[in-house]
Amino acid sequence: MVLEIEVHGAQHVRAKRPDAVLNFMVAPSADIQRRRLRKRGDDEAHVTRRLEMAAKEEDIGRQIADAVVINDDLDRAVGEVASILAGYRNA
Repeated sequence: MVLEIEVHGAQHVRAKRPDAVLNFMVAPSADIQRRRLRKRGDDEAHVTRRLEMAAKEEDIGRQIADAVVINDDLDRAVGEVASILAGYRNA
C-alpha cells in the first residue's frame, strides 16, 4: 500500500507500523518549491506559510524516512521510489 501523507501522518504510521517503509519526497530547493506553488496559483501568503512549514518538516522527514527522494524530475523520482520499494519487497 502506498500512502501520500505529510510528516505528521508519517510519524503516526511509524508509531503504529515500525516496519513501514517511509520515503520522503523533497523539492530540489526552496526556490523551485516556491515557483511550483506560484505556478499552481497559490497566493503569496499561502506560499510563504507552505515554505515555512516545509522547512520545519524537512528535518523531521529526513530523520524518520528510510529514503529521501529529490523530486527534480518526475520520471526519475518515480523510478527511484519504485526501485526502493522493489528492494524492500525482495529483501
